[in-house]
Amino acid sequence: MRFVGFGSLVAAAVIAASACGDGSTGPGESLVIKTAPQFAATVDESTLESGNGPNGPYSQYDLWVIVLPGIAANAGVVVPASVPVFLRHDGRLDASAASVIHKNDKIEVWREPQVVTGAVQAPPGAPLYVATQVVIGR
Repeated sequence: MRFVGFGSLVAAAVIAASACGDGSTGPGESLVIKTAPQFAATVDESTLESGNGPNGPYSQYDLWVIVLPGIAANAGVVVPASVPVFLRHDGRLDASAASVIHKNDKIEVWREPQVVTGAVQAPPGAPLYVATQVVIGR
């Protein structure tokens, strides 16, 4: 298990992240962001990070992911609690939550345009992305 430092600059930036779209995330509804995802990956690790930051309480999941052609975790994805997460199973798309993302899940990621390197939420030297929408495929 890895531990995340409290005063992380990235955590402060992520606290301000918010979901995009019309907010319709009910079961069986369509994606909030209708464009193609920026990338797909396999989850290597998922860790809950929460606490009190500069802007108050926050909660997010920090994912270490494998983006092809990688064979080991080569990127990080922060999924704030406010970000819409969907589960695609048997052709059906349902609203879900970041808490159900597990090791070996295949995910599609929509993200903020900014990329951070050297953040504790990502593997050493790997880029860190802040998700704006995630689809889990099972």
